Amino acid sequence: MSARRKDQPASTPCPWCDGTGYLAAEKIHIGIRIMQRRKVLGMTQEALSEAVRKSRGQVANIETGRSDIPVSMLLLFAEALDCKPSDLVP
Repeated sequence: MSARRKDQPASTPCPWCDGTGYLAAEKIHIGIRIMQRRKVLGMTQEALSEAVRKSRGQVANIETGRSDIPVSMLLLFAEALDCKPSDLVP
């Protein structure tokens, strides 16, 4: 294991939790709403991923707040989930 250089930070902040150790609220709320709507429709992550042309893993990451969702994707998710984009945004 190599030693840390003096100009290197001791640790890198988590991109998902903004360094707090907890997921940022705005990232998880959209994902939770997507997951809730998907479950209401009885849709699997696999079916949703096919509808929005993303991998099942990408859908899972969006639902858990690990990945951001671009506005353009929000429209696709809303169409696939038969709702308005505003229904998915907190």
